[in-house]
Amino acid sequence: MARLSLEEMRPSPMLICTLVLVSYFFVTAGVAYDIINEPPAVGAMPDPRTGHMKPVTFMPYRLNGQYILEGVSGGFFYTLGGVGIILLDLSRDKNKSTLFRNFFMALGFAVMILSYMACMTFIRIKMPSYMRG
Repeated sequence: MARLSLEEMRPSPMLICTLVLVSYFFVTAGVAYDIINEPPAVGAMPDPRTGHMKPVTFMPYRLNGQYILEGVSGGFFYTLGGVGIILLDLSRDKNKSTLFRNFFMALGFAVMILSYMACMTFIRIKMPSYMRG
């Protein structure tokens, strides 16, 4: 029976990166909070005109509380920003073509800007008076 060396047992760098990104998503999505507090997936608030209940994704005016979909969407955009940073790092590879490097640089910046804008929108929905004069 042949023994495996440590070199053969080592996981690939892509597997480690994927596991780190998935764990980062779970941490930023607030999965521990969701398991402990068991919030609903979405909330409801009455429509001022009709009086009917309408679904609400963000728990307004509570920075320390969240609905499940709010946490998942926030965690997705935080992770997307991290992927943008990884893409920017990939664009620095001198062994790749200029087209590849420029594409990854543009995609990395676009993803980071999208992530930042979405997160700021989420904060402004959650706290309407945040950073306003």
